[in-house]
Amino acid sequence: MAVIRMLATDLDGTLIGSANEFPLYNDFREKVQVLRHNYGTIWVACTGRSLSSFNEFFSPMRMMGIMPDFVIVNHAYIYSVGNFGCLPHLLWNLRIRYLIWASQLYVRDAIDEWHEMITGVSLGVSTIRRKSDRLCLRFDSEESATVAANLLMEKVKPYRHLKVFRYLMEVDVRSVPFTKGLAVSELAHHLDVSSSEILAIGNGHNDISMMDKNVAQLVGCPANSEDEVIETVHKAGGHIAKKRSLGGVLEILDAYADGTVCCDFPQEWVPPAKGHNPSIVRSGKKKKQKFNTIRVLLFLGVAYVVLVVFANFRMIPYVSGIIMKPYKLFLALLEKIMTLLW
Repeated sequence: MAVIRMLATDLDGTLIGSANEFPLYNDFREKVQVLRHNYGTIWVACTGRSLSSFNEFFSPMRMMGIMPDFVIVNHAYIYSVGNFGCLPHLLWNLRIRYLIWASQLYVRDAIDEWHEMITGVSLGVSTIRRKSDRLCLRFDSEESATVAANLLMEKVKPYRHLKVFRYLMEVDVRSVPFTKGLAVSELAHHLDVSSSEILAIGNGHNDISMMDKNVAQLVGCPANSEDEVIETVHKAGGHIAKKRSLGGVLEILDAYADGTVCCDFPQEWVPPAKGHNPSIVRSGKKKKQKFNTIRVLLFLGVAYVVLVVFANFRMIPYVSGIIMKPYKLFLALLEKIMTLLW
């Protein structure tokens, strides 16, 4: 049976899903109370929402008497939860803000260096996307992509928030939202809780940083998790739940309580390396977006023509002159062009 002194849970899609899970609230409240009684467990709700958005979104659980001990909002900033609401830990949050700023500088320089290194040694590579916190490359073979991915995995080790993903012939180095893990680690440090006593549960890319072994050695994810999250939990030996959202959270808590943790992949799970990069817009989607843009422009053009017709007959009081002005300028310009040509 695992000793859990800190429970760090994601909010959207993990604690609160799209389905009606109200019947599970009592069960969750009881399990948290048992953890608090047995181990003095501190529950931390982690979210990318602002504090006001969290308070509104979390209100159904609050009405059921379910409240965390701490809240991490905007993926990074720590608040204590008490009788008078949520109070910020200013000094802790200032340190987190500094670490975020410093890491962004380091990552920008590293991305530039790695781009020059990879493109310099490989001829069959093209750059799909290059930003201050991201580098996506396409290779001419899966073998080349694998070699590059392995090389970059070694390079990113000092950067806990940088991850390397390989999708067929593409290698994507990107900064996953790392501040949740940073905030959980900072909070655990001040509360003297070791990573071996922290259970982190989440379902999205922004939760992966909480599942780093330096942050939490006990991890789990519900069935509705991103593929990369499932892979992370599998590698860490955590519990991959068969149920979604809060049902999955309850399953994870039971698994750690009963010693029945299972990290087996779901039957229908496909490794990310065998699929397409979901964060890159494919050509079909680009064409669809372009088509939608053309439709909008055509609609605006037709709408303006209709307005011009009505304005020409003075059927739109007060603004007919304004509507006709661009039309008259266009006619004058067209007349000048025709004069020059003929």
